[in-house]
Amino acid sequence: MYSAVNLSFIDGGKIAYVVRYKKSHAADAEEGGGHSDCILPGGAPVGYFGGGLVNAAGAVFSYSNFLASRPHYVNLSDARGAPCVSTVLVMDVGKARAEAFRKSWLSMRAKTDGFTILGNNCSTHASRACYAAGVTRSPEVSGVDTPTNLYDQIIKASLVPWRSYTGHVGFKPIQSGADELLTSFAVTLEPTQVPTEGGPRKR
Repeated sequence: MYSAVNLSFIDGGKIAYVVRYKKSHAADAEEGGGHSDCILPGGAPVGYFGGGLVNAAGAVFSYSNFLASRPHYVNLSDARGAPCVSTVLVMDVGKARAEAFRKSWLSMRAKTDGFTILGNNCSTHASRACYAAGVTRSPEVSGVDTPTNLYDQIIKASLVPWRSYTGHVGFKPIQSGADELLTSFAVTLEPTQVPTEGGPRKR
């Protein structure tokens, strides 16, 4: 067992792409393909969910939504107990790109466009935000819209420095705020794998 790691997003220049049930940097996601979520500058968790498989309503989740319906995605003890292992791809994009990433999620929350299991799902929406932040060359996922395909696309593009962590993840708000997507969070990861890093070196 490795020591717990504090993943800091407080400087405002880092974002992350998260794949649930992905047990290592190189592994495919399990549990029906996993799920795509993201971490905003400041550390807030965010993701896109639907109520069914075909022509469902879509919704952008913030911390309270996760806590109510998928606590193992944001609460460390629940992640440990589930167990839910996540792979977190932390990207150093700078403050301007990080804010573009956040604004993309805010826009998707303001105007949702439904949910289908293929072509308009959690990975589709995460991909749009990644493109807005300049970490992919296309707003579309390469191939089928799956969490692993988007992860691999980001790695292959290698447009920004990244570091990949795998383990149980937990979030705790460190300030109060009416809008959780604008709130700062402490992000803790209990690693199950040694981190991997890549992308261009930061100057």
